[in-house]
Formats: sequence, C-alpha cells, structure tokens
Amino acid sequence: MVRSSMKFCLALMLAFFLFPLRSHGTLSIPSGLTDGEQELVLQIIGFGTSFRPINNPYPLGGYSGVELGLSVESMLTGDIGYFGRTSEVNRTTIYPRFSIGKGIFDSVDLFFSFLPYGESTGIGIYSGALRWAFFQATFVPACFSLLVSATNTNVNNVFISQTEGVDLISGVNVDPFSFYVGAGTLYGQAQFDQAITADIRTSNQVGRSFHTIIGVNLALSELFSALEVDNYNTTTVSLKIGSRF
Repeated sequence: MVRSSMKFCLALMLAFFLFPLRSHGTLSIPSGLTDGEQELVLQIIGFGTSFRPINNPYPLGGYSGVELGLSVESMLTGDIGYFGRTSEVNRTTIYPRFSIGKGIFDSVDLFFSFLPYGESTGIGIYSGALRWAFFQATFVPACFSLLVSATNTNVNNVFISQTEGVDLISGVNVDPFSFYVGAGTLYGQAQFDQAITADIRTSNQVGRSFHTIIGVNLALSELFSALEVDNYNTTTVSLKIGSRF
C-alpha cells in the first residue's frame, strides 16, 4: 500500500507541474488604483489566497504522519476589472496548489503549500501552518483544533501580500466522511508597486477580516478528496485530492 501511495504522490507532482499550463486565465491587476481600491485588492487576492487546510480535521500525528495533496482553488476576481484604469480581468481565477503535511507530535501537525510563480497564472503563493488538535472526544468522533497560518502572495511582481490567520476548527468523523467548520480572523498587509497606483508611488495597505470555513473530506484507505468553502470578504472554493499515510 505504501508503494501505491508513492506512485499516487508522483502522479500528483506531475499533475501539479502540468496543470499551470492549463490554468483558467492569467491574474492581472489594473493600474491607477486608489487607496480604497488597493484595500479591496488586498481583501480579494491577499485574503483569497491565504492558507486553507482542505483535509481531514483529525491530526496526522496520531497516524503514520504524512500527507501529500494537490488542490484546485478558485477565487472571484471579476470586480478588480472595475478598479483603476479598467482592464479585462477574469471573473474567476483558478489555480493549483501543492501541499505537504507532517505530524510532528501526537496532536500537532505542520503544513506547507505552494504555487511557484509562473507566467501561466501570473501568481506565486507560499504558505505554512501549524495545527494543534487540543481536544479529541472519547465517546464521539469529534475534535477541536487551533490553526495558525501565514501566506505570502506575489502577483506579477506588482502586488505582494503577507497574511496571518488564527482559526478554531471543529471536526466530526462519520466514516468514510469527515465534516468540519471553523471561524477565525485574518490579518493582511500588501505592497503595491508604483506602476499600478494612482499617485505613481509605492503604497502599503493593511486590513483585517473575519474568516469562516466549511468542508467535507472523503477517505478511501490512504487516499482522500476534500471540498472546502472559505469566506473572507470574498468567497473561495477549493477541491483537493491527496494521500495520507
């Protein structure tokens, strides 16, 4: 079974490097953005690309301890086309992200996810997160976790954002499904290059948003698929397939 999981993981990595060539649209940001429009871009793109788990809410550390996955994520970017000196922007930007998880203690997991910058998507994303399952019920298949995460996003080298989030997540396991919901807060800051600001100077913006999560995970032996919907000031939808072993 371990051999089949490794083959699956190699297939995931191959798909990851091929998928960007077929990504839906290149993300671009109009020029001439006012301060208010820059804040909205931070909310749409900076928050919209922040870390999301998209997996079984139960800790990896209690099992063999490794997870590899490939997610396809979408965010609504059509409103950006109305900002600044308006230009055509895809209503929805869809992009892949590869993720790696490792259980480091019995109830603590460490995650990394990334999308290397490429011309096919116009975006690069690098995330890290620490999840602590601080409570696991004895008589019912339920758990509560604290998720702390950070993300760096680069769009065409003219928009660079950093976000940090803290979320409380509750999960229930009803084999082969697991369901989870969560809520938390997300803080972000972004730098806008002078090429896209209204006053032709580098600008920095900060923002904060309430964050909600709802997701479902289907486990088939060591393989899994998960669907997650996140809401900040915008809504994102993510689908992941992966292997947990």
